[in-house]
Amino acid sequence: MALSLTTASFLGIDSVREVLQAAVTGVVNGAGYALLGIGFALILGVTGRFHLAFGTTYTFTAYIAAVGVGSWGLALLPALIVGLAASVVLGVACEALVYRPVAARAGETAALSVFVASLGLVIAGGNFIPKAWGNDTRPLDGFPDHVYRVHDVVFTRLDVTLVVVAAFIAAGLTVALDRSILGQQVKAVSANPEMAAVIGVNVRRIFLLVFAIASVIGGLAALFAGMRFAVRPSMGDTSVFYAFVVAFVAGASRAPWRVGLVGLLIGLIESLSTLWVTQSQSSLVVFGVLLVWLTYRVLPAAVRQLSGALAQPASRIQPQVRSRP
Repeated sequence: MALSLTTASFLGIDSVREVLQAAVTGVVNGAGYALLGIGFALILGVTGRFHLAFGTTYTFTAYIAAVGVGSWGLALLPALIVGLAASVVLGVACEALVYRPVAARAGETAALSVFVASLGLVIAGGNFIPKAWGNDTRPLDGFPDHVYRVHDVVFTRLDVTLVVVAAFIAAGLTVALDRSILGQQVKAVSANPEMAAVIGVNVRRIFLLVFAIASVIGGLAALFAGMRFAVRPSMGDTSVFYAFVVAFVAGASRAPWRVGLVGLLIGLIESLSTLWVTQSQSSLVVFGVLLVWLTYRVLPAAVRQLSGALAQPASRIQPQVRSRP
């Protein structure tokens, strides 16, 4: 123990307990990031839509639940269910009423057009929420919480519930995609939507299903964030950043359990970095992880692909455009 304390002091750490507390906090935060990453990766990997309005749906879910508890007088569980239902409606509406018509008109530039449309939804949502419910934070109370202490490391029943729910979602969705007929259809659309349509898969229905499932998963992350901290208009801004980082580092087409593990790792990195930097600076550490990943994994692969394309005769280079309905 003396050696451990000496090492900790050498690293600028006050105590081993501080490290353990940061690790526990990282696991809990990482569980939330795992949910965000799984939802975002599911949409991006299957539909190809860069759903920037994922953060708007996230915020809207938490606000509906908070209003349900505070203004409508609902108990916590019904309010959470209403919030998740609202997230499904909003997420599906984004795809059916905005992205799909925009993509149909845009043709080969569909990906960029959908991204611009999603940015417009973010701006609209960012103006609507403060006007509807104000700029003040709202509590989302009612969870029967309890504080646990294990060797001076503190965590709550809500923290444990979040970790368990995230693990269940990651494992359950992985099994559903691998074992169920509907899951196989989702994977077929992800691999090749045109071929999936040829063999009888309703691609449009799968898109709507994916947006509904991902909205529920992101909504769960929002509800836990609201119960752990508070509901505020800007809470979706940071959530999109972490959802993107987790999905991008893990790979949008990876199995949900792999995406979940990356979310857990991001949470640990962020929390443990607060041993040396401030809480506000820990987000820069996460951004640094993304830059390292780009530099050592994504960029070399892109350079190799470009070099291989340039080495081919011009007649053999055929651009492959993967259209999305």
